Amino acid sequence: MKPCDCKDMNDALRELNEIGITYNNWGFVVSPTFVRIDSAQCTLRIPMTIFKRFAEWYLEDQKPE
Repeated sequence: MKPCDCKDMNDALRELNEIGITYNNWGFVVSPTFVRIDSAQCTLRIPMTIFKRFAEWYLEDQKPE
């Protein structure tokens, strides 16, 4: 199951191996309604639908025209 497929927090806790990851002062946590990005200075909450658009763009092969 992908994190974006979770309908509620029970799905996320039951079906996902990990709901977040931290590296040094940077953290990334997935919830069914939002993605939370933590740093030492701030916390950013992005709605899941918007984050999915960012991720698809980032992972898409970009070819110059």
